[in-house]
Amino acid sequence: MNAPDENPAYDTEEAMIYPEERRILLLVNPQAGGGRALRVDWSMVGARLGASCHVRTAPTPADALAIASEFCLTGGEVLVVAGGDGTVHAVLPAVVNTQTRLALCPVGTSNVLARELGYPLGRRAVKGCLQALRMGEEHRMDVGVSNGRPFVLMASTGFDTHVLARVPEELKRRWGVWAFVWTGIRELRRYQPTRYRLLLEDREQELDAVMLVAANTSHYGWFTRIAPTARIDDGWLDIVWFPMSRGWRWHIWRVLLDVVLGRAHRCRYLQSLHARRFRLECASAQDVQCDGELVARTPVGLSVIPRCLRVISASPRAPSRNAV
Repeated sequence: MNAPDENPAYDTEEAMIYPEERRILLLVNPQAGGGRALRVDWSMVGARLGASCHVRTAPTPADALAIASEFCLTGGEVLVVAGGDGTVHAVLPAVVNTQTRLALCPVGTSNVLARELGYPLGRRAVKGCLQALRMGEEHRMDVGVSNGRPFVLMASTGFDTHVLARVPEELKRRWGVWAFVWTGIRELRRYQPTRYRLLLEDREQELDAVMLVAANTSHYGWFTRIAPTARIDDGWLDIVWFPMSRGWRWHIWRVLLDVVLGRAHRCRYLQSLHARRFRLECASAQDVQCDGELVARTPVGLSVIPRCLRVISASPRAPSRNAV
């Protein structure tokens, strides 16, 4: 592996060592970013974090959860996840409702939580992580729950989940986020919207929708914000859906433009409401994804646990449109 400062993809020059001797685990997903994580000398990064930092490699989600669980149960103070949203999702059951703080080194294909917390991406990912550990702020973040499984970003069903299930792994490794765009365009003609029933705490609502998202964060994917009013610590899920209507395949391009520009709350083709808990049913079972991982099928119960996850945000925050 190359040293980070010799690798054009990751810049660690002038990075600061974490100033306090705290027990830190640097958990590395070697598959992150289609293998880009392998080009970083993680032992050097761990050395910059201080003598109390241990570096562990987790090739699979099960490995990541097992390592993180042991660390959190034994009083580990800072868990640094070097990977993407999939790796974060894998360790959530270990970190939620503990004293362990979660920090990010966003070197994955998808780094939506990193964007939400202001971490720089691309060649500044490692340096930004080290700076966050030195200067970042701790926040208590809400966590969503889908049929007992925690998520930090969103749970959704419909067209986006249909596409997610059909992206070839090889295409994802080679093209990254563009693999999802290409697959979405290919699947647009054949997808058919679904009738859903929302069982809220105070009422029921039936709707025909192209997709439905229960968002815990404002960011959805890449640069998009499907729920720009969502907050990570407000104790609510923002439910956003794209109703089926005549010509919805043309309208989807306007929806895409609005979510990229952060004005989904003004998009006439989207509807939304807030809920602390609800149940989602539909006539035929549909796939459900959480944080970009296929995890269940409808019917599904969703809820939020307020401020149960300690996270370290970047300081200063990177621009919202920082490098992919």
